[in-house]
Amino acid sequence: MPNDIKIEHVGSSSIPIDGKNIIDILVGVPKHEDMISVKNILMKNGYFEGTDSHEDRIFLASTAKETGEGDFHIHICPINEESYEDFIILRNFLRKNHQKAQEYLEKKYEFAKESKFDRKKYKHLKSVYVSKLLAEAKKLRHLS
Repeated sequence: MPNDIKIEHVGSSSIPIDGKNIIDILVGVPKHEDMISVKNILMKNGYFEGTDSHEDRIFLASTAKETGEGDFHIHICPINEESYEDFIILRNFLRKNHQKAQEYLEKKYEFAKESKFDRKKYKHLKSVYVSKLLAEAKKLRHLS
C-alpha cells in the first residue's frame, strides 16, 4: 500500500447540497498499480467493486447494490490522471458557485424523474450534464 495517498470528500455532500445520503470519497494514489492495492484492502474490509470502474478509476461501494441509503462510494484514481483532477475541479467550482450548485441539484431531481429512477438512465443523463458543467468549470479556471 502506498504511503502517499490523498483522500478527498467529493460529490454532492461535499458541496454541500441535497443528495441521496451517499458519501463520495476520492482516494488519490501515486501510480496506476497502487489502485489495485487500495482496492484489495478495501474489498477485504467489506467494500464491493461496482459497475463504474474504468481504466483510470476504480469504483467501490459499501453496499453490494451501490445505491443504498447511507452508502459510501470510493473512487480510486492515480493523482496524475485527468479523472482525479476532474473530481476536484468540479467540487471546487460548485462550492464557489452557489447558483451552479443549486442548478446541479435541480438537474439531478429532473434526471431522477425523467429516468423514472432507473439508475442506469439517471447516470447517463447526469453524466452528459456533468461533462458540460466540468467544461465550464475548466474554462473559467483557465480564465482566472
